[in-house]
Amino acid sequence: MPDAEMRLSEAVSLVQAAQDAGATLRLLGGIAAALHSGSLTSGRPHREFGDIDSITRRRDVGAVVRALRNHGFEPDGRFNALNAGHRLIFYGPPGKLDVFVNNFEMCHRLELSERLLLDTPTLTVSDLLLTKLQVVELTEKDLADVELLLKAHEVGEAEGDVINAPYIARLLARDWGLWRTVTRNLERLAGLDSVVDARGEQLLRVIAAAPRTSGFRLRAVLGERKRWYELPEEVG
Repeated sequence: MPDAEMRLSEAVSLVQAAQDAGATLRLLGGIAAALHSGSLTSGRPHREFGDIDSITRRRDVGAVVRALRNHGFEPDGRFNALNAGHRLIFYGPPGKLDVFVNNFEMCHRLELSERLLLDTPTLTVSDLLLTKLQVVELTEKDLADVELLLKAHEVGEAEGDVINAPYIARLLARDWGLWRTVTRNLERLAGLDSVVDARGEQLLRVIAAAPRTSGFRLRAVLGERKRWYELPEEVG
């Protein structure tokens, strides 16, 4: 997949360009899953890639915009004017670049601004996994990314090249909606692969043991009678 391999290289170069400009930019999505799981894939893409997905901090937006322009990217003026506080779109030689600001917001909201310095050039594997498991209706591409991340990383109790189960459990213990979506997706993984099954079950056990907040318990009373997720719009 030469085009996919080129996307991997281009994505990493954007992170470096932002760093050279004094800004923090981190990758997410399928490209990030491939980069973070390189030991399993021998550095080769596990699937075709569309857009390049990334995230930065609000304080770094100006520097990131300048770095991207210098790298041949032009902003989507109308979209960025309407969404500058939380999401930006750019177009360049590799195609479309999506830049989330501070938080990742799709079906659920993940607050990530304080976690961007924990890994590079991607988000941590724990956060990458959550950005996929928060999807209410997993696509084939999402499923491929989840499977790869679980195959390539053990479940542990710290940051680094492992899935930080206590961190994930703490997040879910205060947000019933996110808990419902993530646990349901983990349960749906059963039967895919023995390693994926085992690590998914391990995560579910840690999540189940975490003490829930009062807000979680109050929302749980309504359960699925009230929609617990957002329906993100596709950006063309």
